[in-house]
Amino acid sequence: MVAVSEESSALVPRPVPPWAGVLLALGVPVPLALGWLLFHHWAPSVRGVALQLAGTREAAWAVAGGQPAAYRAALAAGWWLLGGCTLTLAAAGLLGRYVLTRPHWRLTALAGGGAGLLAGACGLAGNALLGSRLDGLDGLDRFGGPGGLRAPGAGTGSDTPFAAASALATVMWLLLLPAGAIAVVVVTATLHRALRGVFRRPPETATGRTGAPDPPGTPGVPGAAGAPGAEAPALVPPWPVATARGGHWPTGRRTHPPLDHRARWRNGAVVPPGREHARLGFCVSGGGIRSACITLGALQSLRPWLKEARYLVSVSGGGYTVGALQLALSDAAPGGPVRAVSGLTADDVLEPGSPEEDHLRRNAKYLADGTGQWLVALGTLLRGLVAALTLLLAAVLVLGLGLSRFYHLVPLADLDGLAAVGLRTGGGGPPGPFAVREPALLALLGLLAAGVACWLLWLLVFSLLGWNTLLPRTLRLLSYGALALAALLAAGVLVVPGLAWAAVRLQESLSVGARQTGAGLSLTVLLSYLALLLGILWHGRRAVEQGAAALGGLMHDARRLGGGLGGRITEYLLVWSALAALSAGALLALGWAVATGHAWPVAAQVLLPLVLGSVGLNLDQTWMGLHPFYRRRLASAFAVRRSTEDGEVLARPYHFFREQTRLSHYGARHPGFPQVVFAAAANLSGNSRTPPGRRAVSFTFSHDYVGGPDVGYARTDLLERRTRRHIARDLTVQSAMAVSGAAFSSAMGRQSRAYQGLFAVTNARLGTWLPNPAVLGPLWAAERDWRRAPQPAVRRLPYQLRELCGRFPMDDRFLLTTDGGHYENLGLVELLRHGVRTAVCIDASGDTSYAATLAAAITLAREELGITITLHEPELLIPGSAGGQPLRGLAARLADRLSARTVITGDIHYPDALIIADEYDEEGEEARRGEDGRHGEDEENDADRRARGACGACGEHGGGGSHGTLIVVQAVLTADMPYELHSYAVANPAFPNDSTGDQWFDHRQFDAYQTLGRHLGEQAAPVVKAALAGTRPGAEAPATPPQAPPDSTQGSAPHIPPPAPAPAPPAPRRATQG
Repeated sequence: MVAVSEESSALVPRPVPPWAGVLLALGVPVPLALGWLLFHHWAPSVRGVALQLAGTREAAWAVAGGQPAAYRAALAAGWWLLGGCTLTLAAAGLLGRYVLTRPHWRLTALAGGGAGLLAGACGLAGNALLGSRLDGLDGLDRFGGPGGLRAPGAGTGSDTPFAAASALATVMWLLLLPAGAIAVVVVTATLHRALRGVFRRPPETATGRTGAPDPPGTPGVPGAAGAPGAEAPALVPPWPVATARGGHWPTGRRTHPPLDHRARWRNGAVVPPGREHARLGFCVSGGGIRSACITLGALQSLRPWLKEARYLVSVSGGGYTVGALQLALSDAAPGGPVRAVSGLTADDVLEPGSPEEDHLRRNAKYLADGTGQWLVALGTLLRGLVAALTLLLAAVLVLGLGLSRFYHLVPLADLDGLAAVGLRTGGGGPPGPFAVREPALLALLGLLAAGVACWLLWLLVFSLLGWNTLLPRTLRLLSYGALALAALLAAGVLVVPGLAWAAVRLQESLSVGARQTGAGLSLTVLLSYLALLLGILWHGRRAVEQGAAALGGLMHDARRLGGGLGGRITEYLLVWSALAALSAGALLALGWAVATGHAWPVAAQVLLPLVLGSVGLNLDQTWMGLHPFYRRRLASAFAVRRSTEDGEVLARPYHFFREQTRLSHYGARHPGFPQVVFAAAANLSGNSRTPPGRRAVSFTFSHDYVGGPDVGYARTDLLERRTRRHIARDLTVQSAMAVSGAAFSSAMGRQSRAYQGLFAVTNARLGTWLPNPAVLGPLWAAERDWRRAPQPAVRRLPYQLRELCGRFPMDDRFLLTTDGGHYENLGLVELLRHGVRTAVCIDASGDTSYAATLAAAITLAREELGITITLHEPELLIPGSAGGQPLRGLAARLADRLSARTVITGDIHYPDALIIADEYDEEGEEARRGEDGRHGEDEENDADRRARGACGACGEHGGGGSHGTLIVVQAVLTADMPYELHSYAVANPAFPNDSTGDQWFDHRQFDAYQTLGRHLGEQAAPVVKAALAGTRPGAEAPATPPQAPPDSTQGSAPHIPPPAPAPAPPAPRRATQG
């Protein structure tokens, strides 16, 4: 039985009513408001902040002048303000601990409350020191100031109290800045969530209505026709992981069969309910349009056996063709704006010579074909780049404006003189030397010394008293606290003021005005644009290498240098130059804004934050990137139906805007066709869930469920209805194709990180943010806790910043989903997770030698699922392995590129027995028990074993029932290929491994790769037939080319009768409008 989450009431305390939450949020600022009112009532109007930061007796006398009594009264009234502020910050920390649900948010709130308490203590101590020394300033005033005539003993004293008060005040103000920001966020979030709870509507049902339960027979409701099933849960939670605080996440309980020492493998093998083990499954690899063409030809040749398959798993480019097959079979959704009936079946969809196949062939350059489309593509990239950089620049300027106002009101550093210089357009004198207040510098050194001293003491005592005894723990915490305060102090009095001074000094020394600033911005945008184009179009480097070789006269050496070293150096130099320019520009803009922001016109200081708040916080970052463009261009080529109009048979593309291809309807399984599973990747930080060496986990799209075992599964129909409409547009077949093929992004899983920072900062990346199934349970519960944060309405600027920082927590509300190749590029692990007796893997991933992608998939299957695979003669796939055969003609010229075979087999050993209904029917219950080696089991245990079949590879440990066959079909060259393929290979040295980055196939490339795929399918057909017949395929290659299935274009080949038809799958599921 599939594990289902049950909320543990013992772990989550019952919340107060939402209206009480509103009162709590409104009550937090009350102490601060009262303190502020009392302070303004009792305190005279004096320069209290300047006195706090004076640092010396002379500076204090210059501030206080002849008003020591007034300042003394202000210091006395300041106790009310400090007390109210401290109470408010502490209350905000406790409120955040109660309201916020994620652990790091709660810790941040508590840290803000603690910072508020420490700030209050520093403020009270500093005011006490100043109050005790104000009497000394009277003597200075009576005798004419610090340089005047003094009576013996009058006005004498040390500067130390004033320096200590200045240091305490500096620490206080630097603590109040983040603590206040945290308090504002906590109060705002609490008020927002509580008000939502007060005015919340009744929970939404599966039909999208509220209140009353759904009637029986409603599509999408358990027990309805076409629904996942009566027992299908809305959510399947991920397996729990231990947390640093001794608990586990997720916190709910799961119901499942008892787990043994192989719990990791069993957890990794969990699939949604209704996905039973099967006799046959296919997976097609990634590889862009190259893989799409090979997949098309191979599946055309393997059509009779594809019709018997239960699952068809696709990754990246293979998903282009799989999605085209699925969409060509689909009727328009009932009640939608489009009325269309496919009329195709699994026997004739995308058959050779069909209009839909011709449409794919004519649109192989799907990204851009022709001058107009190229200009649109380049303009889309430039538009996203300019928009992203403009938004980030506005955010930097708003941050600088806030810091500038803070430094203007609280002069921790003397920056007021920089504004007059920085706002000039050139000329004028340079700013004075950068100066640091001596008390602040002494405080920084003291905090560093205290942190180091506590750490040394901890080293001395923890070995004697133990790691977790009171004294070592206290010393460790004190050391961390002192170092954290030192870092905050260094940023506040050294880094930020130093950055402001350096920006203005550079502006003045270079005489930078408006014209130079515009030129610098334009150059930065141009450099970033060129770097992006290089990253996307780097496949064209072969032309550059050949030109360089011709000039140098050394073809071999130049190609080796260009491909192995020189090209990569050029690539990385341009990328790092763009990143350096963007980083330097952001820092200079921040420094200039800090120095001059408080002197900007009032309109600019008001409008800039308002514009950023209204645009940046309400603009969906995913829709600013390349994902919408990529999805639409894919749909233009691969979303097509066959249509009969006026007696003519045509290929009619889907209307992209009018017909939303929702997964629950357009991804439904069709008669005689396998269930399609699009394999993508969900990017996660850390190593709690991701496989070693990877930064992504499996994330799949299908008509019944969306998700993966590491992040949980959500029912597709419910997720579509309970997600915001513009976000639900990414829960379509077209979007699944685009996400599964989102090869370049800001988080590229286990791939190279060279471009990830550039893609993130410029928003020029594929992939999208989707709801995290692991956190949907409380949001979909009948009794919702108002403290739970709702799903975001839009994917705002913080999501782009997360991509920039590479932070993808597993408990976040959204997950960044990208190319399935960032997890595993063949789809083989996902297919094996579903438990198939015979797995057919079409590998068009573009491995140049040694089948490294296949080896990585085999290793991952062993690590994650405990499935071992033993290949038979894998060396026959290596290019050059056909050298022992007699070669003639063009084949002789390709000897070093020819492999001995395109198809190899392997043995699959699952850690548990497969439970396949067809095998039960054929062999009988007793024969199955004998095969499993489980003699004497009663029917209850056997029923439990059947139930375990819903968990992928989860079942009872057995003998022969745990074995299967792997058939690998790899895109390599062999001597028995058709002449046209040998001819094309001689003229094109990269064939059959053209770069995945080349997404602009012409008709010659399309035909060559489709013909190659058709040949691969013909070679694999007898092997698949033998595996399904129960005989082990022979190790030797067939002496003659295998016969083609009925729909092959090789007209002279004899006809092979197709195998006996399998029982028809259920009728396609049709979801109603939500």
